[in-house]
Amino acid sequence: MEQQENPSSAEKPALLKAVEIVLAKPEHIKAETEQLLTSYRKKYSLKTDEEIKHRAAKKIVSNYSYFCAFIGGVTGLAGIIPGLGTVISTFGGTTADIALSMKYQIEMTMAIAVVYGHDITIEEEKRLCFLIAGLGAINEAAKEGGKTIGKKAFTKMVQQYLTGSTLVAIKQIFKKVGITFTQKAASKAIPFGIGVILSAGANKGITFYIGKKAIDFFKEN
Repeated sequence: MEQQENPSSAEKPALLKAVEIVLAKPEHIKAETEQLLTSYRKKYSLKTDEEIKHRAAKKIVSNYSYFCAFIGGVTGLAGIIPGLGTVISTFGGTTADIALSMKYQIEMTMAIAVVYGHDITIEEEKRLCFLIAGLGAINEAAKEGGKTIGKKAFTKMVQQYLTGSTLVAIKQIFKKVGITFTQKAASKAIPFGIGVILSAGANKGITFYIGKKAIDFFKEN
């Protein structure tokens, strides 16, 4: 009998495949975030739980923004980050560079989700984090001096994507992320294969923006 093709099984973009290879396991991110929350509840025992969560979320954004600011050429990190060598050899340095930034931005989003009570070991919750990070990266990287999208508009955009197949939406978004950043590399005449698509400041700014949008979303949803 001929097998029917599942629409959601369509080919994933190279960037999404690369990100999935280098991404930390959700259960590890969840455990680390819960440890951070526990330590913050002891440290700030006189604060309300909402205040503690907000402090923890801001610390997470600060840490991951710092990581992304110091991503340079990815080749030197291949022996440190599991799967990165495979990504470089399979997809090339430019895709690996974008994937490394997205790795940290998605992990940050997942950690923020945990702070606000989401279980990222559930597939749909994990996909939600991919959506938020991907949409945030596109919106901030493509603004080119224009206004950033507001909290309500961003939340509405995420919720619109959640009404259909989240897997299909993620494929579309990550295809666009790959195109957006590859075009930036081309416009800066960066040789493919050496990484360093964005400056430290730009990468930090995009990560900080995604973190802020993630906090806004998960505080209310």
